[in-house]
Amino acid sequence: MIELSNVSKRYSDKIALHAVSLRLEPGSFTVLLGASGAGKSTLLRSINMLSPISEGSISVEGIGRIDTPEKLRALRRMTGFIFQQHQLILRQTALRNTLNGRIGYHSLLYGLLPPKKEEVRQACKCLARVGLEDYALRQASCLSGGQQQRVGIARALMQEPRIMLADEPVASLDPQRAHEVVQLLHDICRADGICTVVSLHQVELARHFADRIIALSDGRVVFDGRPEELDEDTEHRLYATEEAGQQEFSTPTTDSNGSNAVAA
Repeated sequence: MIELSNVSKRYSDKIALHAVSLRLEPGSFTVLLGASGAGKSTLLRSINMLSPISEGSISVEGIGRIDTPEKLRALRRMTGFIFQQHQLILRQTALRNTLNGRIGYHSLLYGLLPPKKEEVRQACKCLARVGLEDYALRQASCLSGGQQQRVGIARALMQEPRIMLADEPVASLDPQRAHEVVQLLHDICRADGICTVVSLHQVELARHFADRIIALSDGRVVFDGRPEELDEDTEHRLYATEEAGQQEFSTPTTDSNGSNAVAA
């Protein structure tokens, strides 16, 4: 369904993503793994060109090669995006935030006009799918982090997406809530046959839910395969640099008086 051919991303003199070629199939649930700064978010945002690519091409079934503004708009209309920090309008209700998922299908005046009854019914169905039908009229600011992320999923579903992208969607949640949110996203996308790509930091979640794991390091794909093929040595190499940096940050040092201090 989605084919990336030699896609790369450069920021000035820094290469954030080296040439990547991938094919993502309908209904698949792919997890991007890697340490902070490995290139996960860059690759994820390149798929719908939220981060414009520097080289290469992207083709999507039903649209073709994305090489015109019209084709890019078509790609983004069919792509739901779930953000790490939810990106909700906190003063609005869960229902209104969910309705915002239809903005790409309307004019700029959409947010100022009363929503259509059919779209309200659709938004209520989306909230019901994420277990928030009783919270539709509650302000987003009154919801927990996990509930806000569920609203983010409902908003993405309002686009009736064929592609779902999620950038570290559970980074701010505790392990139990993180598992619940990824389980919910996995089950919905599987039921609807949505091609899903999720960047995660938690290896255990990737092993449990992914059909395919793509691991990155320094902007390069270093592993692409089934979860059971990801061995401990590869996993350790993915996070070795990050772990070393954390260890260096917290290593006690001795000050001039001979007492221990934590290096900053």
